[in-house]
Amino acid sequence: MKIAVIFGGMSTEHDVSVVSGTSVLKNLDKEKYEILPIYINREGNFYEYTKDIRKIEVLEIGTEINELKKIDNIIEILKEQDVVFPVLHGLFGEDRNNTRNA
Repeated sequence: MKIAVIFGGMSTEHDVSVVSGTSVLKNLDKEKYEILPIYINREGNFYEYTKDIRKIEVLEIGTEINELKKIDNIIEILKEQDVVFPVLHGLFGEDRNNTRNA
């Protein structure tokens, strides 16, 4: 099963989402799932987090992610997944009802 985990994002809770997202990535069963980590930077650009999935650790607040490969067509990438797990906090994430006022 292919699982995309999306984290980061454009909200003020970006750093919290990075911590939560890397926690999910660290704890998913790598033997059972094919995992695709997708990071959204503060400007809303999508990247594949290319660090070896078995070496991903839970990052601390404020840690910059460097192992990134730009994703040009996120829709096509997401269509290839069986499950998309959004780990996005704040506006454009769990507070999605407020996006109409953004």
